[in-house]
Formats: sequence, structure tokens, C-alpha cells
Amino acid sequence: MDALHWVTSPSVTEPPQEIYCQTRDIVQAKVESVRMNLLQHGWDESTSSLIVAVLGELTSNAFDHNLGQWPDVPGCWFETTIDPHRFVAIIADRGQGVRSSLQRVRPGINDHEALRIAFTEHITGRAPEKRGNGLKFVINALREFPKTNLTFQSGDALLSFHGQMNPEDATLEIINVQTSLRGVVSKIELTQL
Repeated sequence: MDALHWVTSPSVTEPPQEIYCQTRDIVQAKVESVRMNLLQHGWDESTSSLIVAVLGELTSNAFDHNLGQWPDVPGCWFETTIDPHRFVAIIADRGQGVRSSLQRVRPGINDHEALRIAFTEHITGRAPEKRGNGLKFVINALREFPKTNLTFQSGDALLSFHGQMNPEDATLEIINVQTSLRGVVSKIELTQL
């Protein structure tokens, strides 16, 4: 089973235990263990801290934007692969998705607009709280890496961010995809040169 299949499956099942984080405290502990794993694989402290901050933001969103509104399986899928030169993380949830969260403050938006807003504007579906910096932080943090790929899907919209050696060459694109999903599936791939 992969994360996209889990999120889109009509059958309600929990992910495999080693990657399932039913509560925030479980995912926070797993995110913190990533730091030690990165350091053991030769990633430096500064880079490891930045990766952990990005993971913390993405995993927190799974809980913050779905609290009390989980349609079925609460929590998130959290899977990582770490070696000395490459880091991959997959984070997914069967929550309400970005559009549903932002529609409280921007009624009538579609999935494509919701992703654009979430990654480029200071806005939150948790109004009146003063928030809305999280996904902008994720993009800005990923610009620090020489080679980065982020995919982030919610609804029928897929955001792709590709960072390069020169931050000005980074690209951010949002496209519509055939497979629509209710929650979120994100994948980060970082290469250390």
C-alpha cells in the first residue's frame, strides 16, 4: 500500500503501524527521530534542523486543519527514507483537504486556487487566528537545498516545486490531475551534493 492509494481508497483502513501516526504526539516523536537519523547518515546539524522544521509544519497541518473534522481515519501517514545523499518523506492524511479548510475564509474557490493561495498568500482556514505562514515557510526552506522536489496534492490539484543549485531557477507549478482526493498527499525529495 502506498500513501496515494491509502488516501484515495474507499475502504477505511489504517496504514501499516510503522508509518501510521494516529495522534500528534506520535508524529512529533517520529519527526524528532528523523533529526538523529539524518545526523547518523552524515547530514549536518543546520540541514537536519531545517528538514525537521519542514516536516513539523507539514505534519502539524494534518492535525491542525482536521481537528474534530476527520471524515474517517484520524492522523497521518508519515514515511521517510534516509541515506547519506538523499532524503525522502511522504506525508498524507484522509482529512478535509486544503480547499475545504480555506473555503471558510475564501468561499467558492476551487482546488487549484486553494493550493496557489495556501503556498503564496498569508491566509489561514483557522481564522481569526493570525496564521498562514506555514506552507510559504516550507517553500522558502526548500529553496535552501541544492536539489529539491516537492509534490503536494489536495483535491484534483497538484503542486510541484523543483529547486535547483541556483534558487532563481526554482519552479513552482500547479496542475489539475485526474485522481481527486479529499485529504493531502505530499512528498519531499532532497539530494545532498
